[in-house]
Amino acid sequence: MNKNIVRQKAKECIRLLQDVDFDRLGISQYNLEYIRQLLPDLEYHFRIYTDSILILLKKETVQKHFVDFGGGHGFLSILLKSLGFKVIYCDHNPLSVQTVTKLGAALNLSPDHIVEGSSAELHAYCAVNKLKPNYLIGTDLIEHVYDLNVFFANLHQINPRFKMIFTTCANPSNPYCVWKLRKLMLQTEKNIFFPMRSDFIQENYPELAEKERLFLAKQTRGLTYKTMEDAIEVYQETRQIPQPDVDKYNTCDPQSGNWMERILPLKDYQELLKKHGFKAEFKKGFYNEKRNRMLVSLFVKLVNKVVKYTGIIGRTICAYLIIKVIPR
Repeated sequence: MNKNIVRQKAKECIRLLQDVDFDRLGISQYNLEYIRQLLPDLEYHFRIYTDSILILLKKETVQKHFVDFGGGHGFLSILLKSLGFKVIYCDHNPLSVQTVTKLGAALNLSPDHIVEGSSAELHAYCAVNKLKPNYLIGTDLIEHVYDLNVFFANLHQINPRFKMIFTTCANPSNPYCVWKLRKLMLQTEKNIFFPMRSDFIQENYPELAEKERLFLAKQTRGLTYKTMEDAIEVYQETRQIPQPDVDKYNTCDPQSGNWMERILPLKDYQELLKKHGFKAEFKKGFYNEKRNRMLVSLFVKLVNKVVKYTGIIGRTICAYLIIKVIPR
């Protein structure tokens, strides 16, 4: 696909979005506040989209079905529609589905299909509607998926020849990134997810003493409420509790299953994808060069050049990781 056309369409979409009165759109406060945070840096976010599209398509020009997975506010779907693709938008959050529906209608750039759910619901929808999408992009998504085995199994069933791009800030090669995310994981576990599991156990197993409840709340880190019930049943029968397959930092929302941030080694991605008929290529993402201070902007531009023109060093300091997933 012609990169100049993609970039020109991105500029047009940015202008369209800048003219939208989001306060009058009738969307949730959650999505409204999230969009407000994005608006000052639309050029940067659309660069991520255009880079992803160009990496994925290279010289291909055939207009096929594209999946905007975990699409959130729907900005990527709007760009894909403006480029002439048939678009399947998928997100598990009903508030995001409401946002993309209203925004798409306001701009006359609605996705062709809107799916509320995750990979299982997308698979079911495609099967019923006899759809076989060719491409998929998920930004800031893959590090949060609860079970990647199930995720890629569903995608393989939709199309074993899928070509996909995932972007993630959970770059295992960047030591500063790893340190920062692990610190955030520990804080979130202590202040949010551990209390949620403890409250769940207290409500559903009131017969347990406080010491036992706190022990189980600690030992079920990385489990959802459903899998917690299974683990606690085993504990009550055997006085042993299955150890969750999670490192000592990561934690997930027990209600939704979303991981805080999964920092997965690159070889683990390869081994996981191989099981489902895919392989990965890893590329480097760039920092936002738009800054309030000129010296900072110049420094960021220099860092981006180092990222672009170096191998191991570039991957060690890059802003985010781009994972290109293709058939083996």
